[in-house]
Amino acid sequence: MSQIICPMLSALPPVDATGQPVDRECLYDGCRFYDRARKDCGLAIAGRATTRLVEEAAARPESDIRAALDQAALAADRTAALESTVNALGSALARLESQMASILEVQQKVADRLLEEMSLLLARTEKNDQSVAALAQRLEAGEESGRTIAHALETRLRKDEADLDAARRDEAVACNNRGVALYYRGALEAARAAFLKAIDLQPGYAEAFNNLGLVHSRMGREADAIEAFRQALTADPAMGEAHNNLGFLYHTAGQFDRAAQMFGLAIENAGDSSVAYTNLGNTYYAMKQPEKAVEAWKRAVDLDPLNESARRGLRMFQADEERAA
Repeated sequence: MSQIICPMLSALPPVDATGQPVDRECLYDGCRFYDRARKDCGLAIAGRATTRLVEEAAARPESDIRAALDQAALAADRTAALESTVNALGSALARLESQMASILEVQQKVADRLLEEMSLLLARTEKNDQSVAALAQRLEAGEESGRTIAHALETRLRKDEADLDAARRDEAVACNNRGVALYYRGALEAARAAFLKAIDLQPGYAEAFNNLGLVHSRMGREADAIEAFRQALTADPAMGEAHNNLGFLYHTAGQFDRAAQMFGLAIENAGDSSVAYTNLGNTYYAMKQPEKAVEAWKRAVDLDPLNESARRGLRMFQADEERAA
């Protein structure tokens, strides 16, 4: 009867390098892994079953023993194959564990790298935020400074414009006064130029327009005079003197109704004007309305006892009454 192959030595080749058979049989009591009390091998998965088969084989006939040995050998081969498979699976599992460890190590490195990148990105973001905040503060300070400068410039511009307007008004007044002096001296062209200069400096200068109308009237330019008086009234609708002067031109042109209207507006806007009442009386007398004329002349004399024009009108009316009687 052959002995059972040792599970420990089963991995050895059946022959060595010289071609001699290798002893792979179980040592039983001589092996330190063999349990004498239980007659079991601690290395073999089916060691106890193998021992039992050996004992049973010893009590059986040789043919039964041989068959049992064959079955035991077959079982041992299957056990060895199973152990080999388990060992292979263990090796594969070890390799898989090694690969998993490598993968985990790589993942850990990647995670560490990502964490580092995120930390750097966060630091850069915070720095950028600080830079943006500082820039915003500088821009705000710049805007505030710009607004201050703009306000100062605007204030200075308004002051300069006000000073310029005041200077132009003063120069316009000076030109108007110079034109009045030239008018009374008879220098009509020079007076006209002075009044036009005053109007150019101050386009809404009603007094200069009125004086220009007087110059045009003296020069015999009635149409230009009427236009100048109208411009004066456009600039100052309550200018009684311009109404009176315009009424005088209408009276001279024989437009008595319009003349009476203008004299009435002169009295309304300028208050009680002895000159306007005198002119109104003259117009009413020309319109064959002596009663209204006398009433106007008397009002003119009441306002100005030295108004010789009004007194002359009253004397003229009295003379006409005496001739009629």
